[in-house]
Amino acid sequence: MEKVIDIEDRIPSMRKKRRKKTNRKFVIILLVFVVVLLILLYFQSQASKIETINLTGTVLHDKEFYLKQAGLAPGVSMWGFKETDAEKRLQSVEGVEEASVKRKWFREVSISIKEWRPIAWIDQKGQYSFILENGDIFKPNHEPAADIPIVTGFEEDSTREILSSQLLELDESVYQLVSEIREPADSDGDQVILYMNDGFEVHASLSTMADKLSYYPDIVNQLNGSEKGVIDVEVGTYFTPYSKLYGSEDAAEEEEGDVDESEDE
Repeated sequence: MEKVIDIEDRIPSMRKKRRKKTNRKFVIILLVFVVVLLILLYFQSQASKIETINLTGTVLHDKEFYLKQAGLAPGVSMWGFKETDAEKRLQSVEGVEEASVKRKWFREVSISIKEWRPIAWIDQKGQYSFILENGDIFKPNHEPAADIPIVTGFEEDSTREILSSQLLELDESVYQLVSEIREPADSDGDQVILYMNDGFEVHASLSTMADKLSYYPDIVNQLNGSEKGVIDVEVGTYFTPYSKLYGSEDAAEEEEGDVDESEDE
């Protein structure tokens, strides 16, 4: 015989289940409302604004220029920009090789710039610009401190690119000794003269400059105690004192004395 369940006995349990389901829906709706409200309040508050922007790796342009190009500034929404879009804008800036933009913590943005390194100043009709490591000419919009050689000549893009590659291959200790680099007026595109901070003058072939200058410290050590002069490494290695090239100081004084005497007569 089947058991008969009175519907009145089931009504209280059904009501209880219905009440629990209704309460659960209400809690979910309330939580969603609270979360949305908190999000709205967050985006309206200073907590969602950029407080600090850290910029590293810059020489060619100043900080304000880079921030303007990236479209970022303190007070701008942390979530109102795309990192990839800001990176693309920065990478399109002249002299920039790579750029990285990252959000950090709650109110901080980190920008890392990798520029083409300036390896020399170039004198162009009295105006000084940078030669970058990729061979490009860059005229800075401010006056950055850069302890690098001054270059005269090398107007052709091809020779300037060779010069850039050769300077990059130089040992850092030798590179720091180079004060000035000149392309001789009668050069066929492969001659170069380097004036060193230690007083020597080096004549070299542009295409083999880095390789030959790798021996420069040893050459100077062998000349220890000798007077300064010209080191020619174009073909082999030759040294000529300045006194032999331009005359000694005593000879110059005697010549000056002779001139004075003739004027007195």
